[in-house]
Amino acid sequence: MHPLMPIQKPVLGEEVKTLIISGYGVRVGTKHNYIVIKNKEGTKNVAPAEIERIVITTSGVTITSKFLRLATNYGIDVVVLDSRGFPVSRFYHPYITKTVDSRLAQYASYTNGLAKEVAKAIAYCKLMNQAGYVARLGKSLNMDELRSASRAIESLANEVLQIDDELHELRRKAMELEAHGARMYWSSIASTLPSDLRFEGRDQNGNDQVNMALNYGYSILYSECWKAIALSGLDPYCGFLHTERSGKPVLTFDLIEMFRVAAVDSTLIPKFRSGWRVEVLNDLISHNSRTEIIKTINEGLNKRFRSRQSSSYMTLTQWIRHVAQELANALREGRKPKGFIAKW
Repeated sequence: MHPLMPIQKPVLGEEVKTLIISGYGVRVGTKHNYIVIKNKEGTKNVAPAEIERIVITTSGVTITSKFLRLATNYGIDVVVLDSRGFPVSRFYHPYITKTVDSRLAQYASYTNGLAKEVAKAIAYCKLMNQAGYVARLGKSLNMDELRSASRAIESLANEVLQIDDELHELRRKAMELEAHGARMYWSSIASTLPSDLRFEGRDQNGNDQVNMALNYGYSILYSECWKAIALSGLDPYCGFLHTERSGKPVLTFDLIEMFRVAAVDSTLIPKFRSGWRVEVLNDLISHNSRTEIIKTINEGLNKRFRSRQSSSYMTLTQWIRHVAQELANALREGRKPKGFIAKW
């Protein structure tokens, strides 16, 4: 397999490409303002103006500083993943607008009460996205139990909006409701999957192929959310729903919650239902399966959605950036953010 795999999707009239670079003995450099990718099979030149994102998935890739400068100048996001799909580094332009104003407003929200409204909005959006996807499955599979689960999860989402406590207690109650909703959600998902997968529910440390694939997919989403927060000027270590922990980018975790279902669950679950299976070697997802997951998630991120809060159609990548920027705007303006709830 050639180390360069372009993924192309039309997005609002534009052609967006993600380059997945893998394999061993691969060198990425530049020549005459082109990105040049070489391995023993040959050389491929890519015009940087055509690329939005480059994902490096293996440790056998060498990159030059000239390539990094060229990528930065063209606004290309360069992400390096480890063997489990977790982004260990990324490169993007260092100059971000309105950073000071956004961060001051972000910190002030802890004392003026706005942080509580943001935390509730995030938890509400997550539960509503789960309810919406389960309802969609219930309709397409004609399963009454899924429709019932969807209504129950939506009821939990509405309970979140009724919480009126200090931030610490609000977080605890919202997380309890979120955990209750997650159990119903994943039990519903499990009921739609083939029995040979032996998927009993979501377990971050689970070694079954469904949980491993979800973990890998969420890692890719994490990378996209981190970038959106950085570009919005917000502090990724200062969260709202998730409690601050030293060295943990908890605001990134907050943003991910609103997009897990649309970006990862609704793209991988249908693949498993259609017969696709993950190859696991030595307790790790194989190179070929990792490549397929990356391809699938990137196709999902390029899928256009409409949200319940807006009539606009945008790709999920655009929605992630829009929601991060809208959060920064809301904090500066002293209002509750809209968040993202997919309209299925």
